Amino acid sequence: MAKKARTKKKSKKVAKRKAKKTLRRRPVRRAKKTMKKKAKKTKKSTRNLKKVKAKVVKKVAKKVTAAKKKLVKKIAEQVIGKVTHYYDRIGVAVIAVNETIRLGDTILLKHGKRVFEQKISSLQVNHTPITSATKGQEVGMKVDEVADEGTLILPA
Repeated sequence: MAKKARTKKKSKKVAKRKAKKTLRRRPVRRAKKTMKKKAKKTKKSTRNLKKVKAKVVKKVAKKVTAAKKKLVKKIAEQVIGKVTHYYDRIGVAVIAVNETIRLGDTILLKHGKRVFEQKISSLQVNHTPITSATKGQEVGMKVDEVADEGTLILPA
Protein backbone atom coordinates (compact mmCIF):
# COMPACT_ATOMS: atom_id res chain seq x y z
CA MET A 1 0.00 0.00 0.00
CA ALA A 2 1.43 3.37 -0.99
CA LYS A 3 1.87 6.21 1.51
CA LYS A 4 -0.43 9.17 1.11
CA ALA A 5 1.21 12.38 0.02
CA ARG A 6 0.89 15.25 2.47
CA THR A 7 -1.00 18.32 1.46
CA LYS A 8 0.77 21.67 1.51
CA LYS A 9 -1.26 22.81 4.52
CA LYS A 10 -0.43 19.73 6.53
CA SER A 11 3.29 19.89 5.68
CA LYS A 12 3.42 23.53 6.84
CA LYS A 13 1.86 22.57 10.18
CA VAL A 14 4.38 19.76 10.61
CA ALA A 15 7.25 22.13 9.80
CA LYS A 16 5.99 24.66 12.39
CA ARG A 17 5.74 21.93 15.03
CA LYS A 18 9.30 20.81 14.34
CA ALA A 19 10.55 24.41 14.49
CA LYS A 20 8.95 24.89 17.91
CA LYS A 21 10.63 21.74 19.20
CA THR A 22 14.05 22.90 18.05
CA LEU A 23 13.60 26.27 19.77
CA ARG A 24 13.18 24.50 23.11
CA ARG A 25 16.47 22.64 22.79
CA ARG A 26 19.91 23.88 23.74
CA PRO A 27 21.65 26.38 21.44
CA VAL A 28 24.16 23.83 20.14
CA ARG A 29 21.42 21.44 19.11
CA ARG A 30 19.47 24.25 17.53
CA ALA A 31 22.54 25.34 15.60
CA LYS A 32 23.13 21.80 14.37
CA LYS A 33 19.52 21.50 13.20
CA THR A 34 19.64 24.77 11.29
CA MET A 35 22.91 23.77 9.67
CA LYS A 36 21.39 20.44 8.61
CA LYS A 37 18.45 22.24 7.02
CA LYS A 38 20.75 24.63 5.20
CA ALA A 39 22.87 21.74 3.98
CA LYS A 40 19.77 19.91 2.71
CA LYS A 41 18.55 23.00 0.88
CA THR A 42 21.88 23.50 -0.85
CA LYS A 43 22.34 19.71 -1.33
CA LYS A 44 25.82 19.60 0.20
CA SER A 45 27.56 16.29 0.67
CA THR A 46 27.61 14.60 4.08
CA ARG A 47 31.31 15.39 4.47
CA ASN A 48 30.61 19.09 4.07
CA LEU A 49 27.71 18.79 6.50
CA LYS A 50 30.07 17.38 9.15
CA LYS A 51 32.52 20.25 8.60
CA VAL A 52 29.73 22.82 8.90
CA LYS A 53 28.47 21.17 12.10
CA ALA A 54 31.93 21.20 13.62
CA LYS A 55 32.36 24.91 12.83
CA VAL A 56 29.01 25.80 14.39
CA VAL A 57 29.72 23.77 17.53
CA LYS A 58 33.14 25.44 17.90
CA LYS A 59 31.59 28.92 17.58
CA VAL A 60 28.98 28.19 20.24
CA ALA A 61 31.60 26.62 22.53
CA LYS A 62 33.86 29.69 22.13
CA LYS A 63 31.02 31.98 23.16
CA VAL A 64 30.30 29.90 26.25
CA THR A 65 33.96 29.65 27.28
CA ALA A 66 34.47 33.37 26.69
CA ALA A 67 31.62 34.13 29.08
CA LYS A 68 33.10 31.79 31.69
CA LYS A 69 36.54 33.38 31.28
CA LYS A 70 35.07 36.85 31.86
CA LEU A 71 33.34 35.63 35.01
CA VAL A 72 36.54 34.02 36.30
CA LYS A 73 38.54 37.21 35.61
CA LYS A 74 35.93 39.29 37.41
CA ILE A 75 36.08 37.05 40.47
CA ALA A 76 39.90 36.88 40.36
CA GLU A 77 40.14 40.68 40.47
CA GLN A 78 38.16 40.76 43.73
CA VAL A 79 39.91 37.88 45.55
CA ILE A 80 41.45 38.99 48.86
CA GLY A 81 42.91 35.60 49.73
CA LYS A 82 42.62 31.84 49.51
CA VAL A 83 42.34 29.13 52.16
CA THR A 84 45.38 26.85 52.04
CA HIS A 85 44.48 24.67 55.03
CA TYR A 86 41.58 24.17 57.46
CA TYR A 87 41.79 22.82 61.00
CA ASP A 88 38.34 21.38 61.65
CA ARG A 89 38.70 20.68 65.39
CA ILE A 90 39.48 24.29 66.28
CA GLY A 91 37.66 25.93 63.33
CA VAL A 92 40.67 27.83 62.00
CA ALA A 93 41.56 28.45 58.36
CA VAL A 94 45.07 29.25 57.14
CA ILE A 95 44.84 31.98 54.50
CA ALA A 96 47.30 33.15 51.87
CA VAL A 97 46.58 36.88 51.73
CA ASN A 98 46.55 38.78 48.39
CA GLU A 99 45.34 42.15 49.72
CA THR A 100 45.47 43.85 53.11
CA ILE A 101 42.81 42.70 55.60
CA ARG A 102 42.09 44.01 59.09
CA LEU A 103 40.21 42.94 62.18
CA GLY A 104 36.54 43.93 61.89
CA ASP A 105 36.39 43.67 58.08
CA THR A 106 33.42 41.77 56.67
CA ILE A 107 34.31 39.10 54.11
CA LEU A 108 32.65 36.43 51.97
CA LEU A 109 34.02 32.91 51.92
CA LYS A 110 33.10 31.06 48.72
CA HIS A 111 33.80 27.45 47.74
CA GLY A 112 31.61 26.07 44.96
CA LYS A 113 27.98 26.65 45.90
CA ARG A 114 28.81 27.16 49.58
CA VAL A 115 28.98 30.87 50.36
CA PHE A 116 28.89 32.52 53.77
CA GLU A 117 29.64 35.95 55.19
CA GLN A 118 31.46 36.74 58.42
CA LYS A 119 33.38 39.42 60.26
CA ILE A 120 37.08 38.92 60.90
CA SER A 121 37.27 38.43 64.66
CA SER A 122 40.79 37.06 65.05
CA LEU A 123 43.98 36.96 62.97
CA GLN A 124 47.16 35.22 64.04
CA VAL A 125 50.67 34.66 62.72
CA ASN A 126 52.66 31.94 64.54
CA HIS A 127 50.15 31.96 67.44
CA THR A 128 50.53 35.72 68.02
CA PRO A 129 47.47 37.91 67.44
CA ILE A 130 47.77 40.71 64.83
CA THR A 131 45.45 43.55 63.80
CA SER A 132 46.08 43.44 60.04
CA ALA A 133 47.63 41.17 57.44
CA THR A 134 49.39 42.39 54.29
CA LYS A 135 49.89 40.88 50.85
CA GLY A 136 52.01 37.71 50.82
CA GLN A 137 51.44 36.71 54.46
CA GLU A 138 49.93 33.43 55.60
CA VAL A 139 47.66 33.97 58.58
CA GLY A 140 45.35 31.90 60.73
CA MET A 141 41.76 33.10 61.01
CA LYS A 142 38.90 31.80 63.15
CA VAL A 143 35.91 30.93 60.92
CA ASP A 144 32.27 30.29 61.83
CA GLU A 145 31.66 27.54 59.24
CA VAL A 146 33.72 24.92 57.43
CA ALA A 147 36.19 26.50 54.96
CA ASP A 148 37.84 23.74 52.90
CA GLU A 149 41.11 24.15 50.97
CA GLY A 150 40.63 26.35 47.92
CA THR A 151 37.91 28.52 49.46
CA LEU A 152 38.15 32.05 48.08
CA ILE A 153 37.96 35.11 50.33
CA LEU A 154 36.10 38.02 48.73
CA PRO A 155 35.10 41.45 50.04
CA ALA A 156 31.51 41.66 51.29
